[in-house]
Amino acid sequence: MAFEDVLSTIPTGPYLNGILLLVLVVVLFIWACWMTWVDKDSLDVHLPRQLLNLVMMAGLIVAMFIILIMPLGAAGGFCAFGGIFVAEIGVYLGWRYQKAGLSDLSSQFANFFASKGGGKTKEAKEVAGQVTIFNKSGSAMQAPDAGTPERQQFDAAQMVLGDPLRKNAERIDLAVSADGAALSYFVDGFKYDGAIMDRNAATNAVTYLKFTAGLDMNERRKPQVGGFRTLVDGVKREMRISTKGSSSGESLSLVADPKQRHSFTVDRLGFTEAQLATVKSIITDNGGLVLLTAPTGHGLTAMEYAIMRAHDAFLQHLVTIERTAEQEIEGVNQNVIGAAATAAEEAKQVSWVVSQEPDVILAATIEDSNSARDLAGYAENPKKRVYVGLRVGNTFEALRHWRKLVGDDNLAIGGLRMIIASRLPRKLCEACKVAYTPDPTLLKKLNMDPAKVTKLYQNRSSPLRDNKGRIVPCLECLDLTYKGRLPIFEVLVIDDDIRQLLLRNGSDNELKAAFRKQRGKYLQEVALDLVEEGFTSVNEVQRVLRPPEPARTSSGSSSSGRGTR
Repeated sequence: MAFEDVLSTIPTGPYLNGILLLVLVVVLFIWACWMTWVDKDSLDVHLPRQLLNLVMMAGLIVAMFIILIMPLGAAGGFCAFGGIFVAEIGVYLGWRYQKAGLSDLSSQFANFFASKGGGKTKEAKEVAGQVTIFNKSGSAMQAPDAGTPERQQFDAAQMVLGDPLRKNAERIDLAVSADGAALSYFVDGFKYDGAIMDRNAATNAVTYLKFTAGLDMNERRKPQVGGFRTLVDGVKREMRISTKGSSSGESLSLVADPKQRHSFTVDRLGFTEAQLATVKSIITDNGGLVLLTAPTGHGLTAMEYAIMRAHDAFLQHLVTIERTAEQEIEGVNQNVIGAAATAAEEAKQVSWVVSQEPDVILAATIEDSNSARDLAGYAENPKKRVYVGLRVGNTFEALRHWRKLVGDDNLAIGGLRMIIASRLPRKLCEACKVAYTPDPTLLKKLNMDPAKVTKLYQNRSSPLRDNKGRIVPCLECLDLTYKGRLPIFEVLVIDDDIRQLLLRNGSDNELKAAFRKQRGKYLQEVALDLVEEGFTSVNEVQRVLRPPEPARTSSGSSSSGRGTR
């Protein structure tokens, strides 16, 4: 029998009807969209993704088998097909309701199907007075109905995010204790108190933001980390959320745009032209040890990462030792030992890294003497570079701290090449800063010439008012009176003269004279140059140059003179 005759004997079922076939294709497309969404959503709400994918696929296979093979006719086959699809939807939504609720689904489905139909997700429209919050899947979270528990959580989250993000906060902290809840945030490194919240509102905010970030809602003690996005006043921000629990409740910390916080190159750090040329020459030299120092919150990590990026990751083996890796550095092998690592654990990691003989080592912070000695010894190799981060005030304090930490001057000083200290004073708001005539006596104390410096600027202490005397906000800084930061640096090169001076225990005055011979400028001098130019205030310089708490009892405190330490 011919092949064509065989084909003619095969009966055709009603499933080949053109209209029914079109309906089948449409339903299959919807089913595929549903399975794709379930795959992503199950991760966000911590349902068993692999099991759900298996169940969804098995249901689709069974449905296709029924409609194509079993002799139920067109109507019966399509009823079975649709019934299995509806059953899968019901099973998943019921399971999801028990685990995380369904209040956010309307916005998720709208964005999901919009992306399938238009090629990309439509931009979410901002609601006046609200922060638009996007969950882990990228869907905008809509405000739940008024009077519901979900709305209370939404409103509490808005209270946490709203004012800080409008003021460009880089970090928001919500601490819950037995006494209540404390909301605070940091703008340009300065801490501000947030809205007053009770413990119930704080708990609602933590619950909502944990759900948004796809964290485990049932885990309330173990620390968790996640992420979500926000949109406020046309500005999109990536948010990293960290939660931890205690017997008093869960607290959280939010960091805005964590991937951009340390994305600097050496050219963009803020060195003066002379300082930048000196730093670059040391970087390309590829030998010895460099100390990098700044108090907490003054750009130490950004400086460390920028300097590591200045090395050629293709030609050199670059390694870091960090308690927490704030950002991935391309081409660099980053070794994380944990924030709570002991001195012994730190020393063990340093010893192992040294044994690998990399070209460049960055020890982000060092607390152990054994670690310091291993790194100082490794840096004596003229072809190996070591960077060590220290949380102290200036180059001279860093030098004293390093010598004490190593415990052997010959070892501590032998390979030392440079010390760089950093500070980040805030910049006065250009729109509302106030000019004033400075006191000549104060200018002399600061080594400024009263004949040349006739006008300085400070942040305003009273509100702005319009022509009718009504209080109006400054739209530029939102009444913070400062906007932005101005990096300043102090660079001390350990040349042969200073090395010999240190090895023979020369006096502080001799060390300062050697620094002047290098045409070096103290942190205070660089900062006061910015004061003269009207970029910042005397009070802000005094604030950021105030010694850190551990250094207050140090015998080497700074004097008030512009050219002295």
